[in-house]
Amino acid sequence: MPPAALVDSVATVGRHVPPQVWTRFMEGWHDFYIVAGTAAATLVALLFVAIALHVETLVLERREHLLGLARAILFSFVTVLIVSLMMLVPLATMRETAFQLILFGAISMVITLRQLRGQKATDHAHFSLALFRRRLWLPMIGYAWLALTGVCMITISPMFFFWMVGVIAMLLGNGAGASWDLLVRVARIKRADAQQKADVG
Repeated sequence: MPPAALVDSVATVGRHVPPQVWTRFMEGWHDFYIVAGTAAATLVALLFVAIALHVETLVLERREHLLGLARAILFSFVTVLIVSLMMLVPLATMRETAFQLILFGAISMVITLRQLRGQKATDHAHFSLALFRRRLWLPMIGYAWLALTGVCMITISPMFFFWMVGVIAMLLGNGAGASWDLLVRVARIKRADAQQKADVG
């Protein structure tokens, strides 16, 4: 069945998509989730390199929110990777796919919210707690969007699965931007600390 006809078929049957139709529909997403998972895994590796370059700054107690941001970025990439793996599992029904999205989105929201509320680190001129919290709100929206996609698939139409393009793009885009922010700002913090020591000395 041509891709356009397959999409029309899924849209027509509504919430009760036959398993064989859903399996063929998901096969059309194979390349998308391969690319998404590969991108997430690559960005995780680059994040570890960035952390290794500045690990002595991140582990200081007064810079706990910097390590917290690195952890949140890592979790965002891992979320994309796990979701991509789940979408590549064969023979899943539409309802199973939707429930996976709801469950994983809800768990991710709870974990990130706990991290957001638990930070008590000291502000720094180059990386404030306010900036840290702003950087966590976008993945929170992404996780809520992930869960909402699953809910809408079950209650309204399986075609809400196309929302996953936006979810993946938001999580990867914010994670990449936050990684760059972390790398540059931590470098500035190290330079400021070194300058302060030189001035005192």
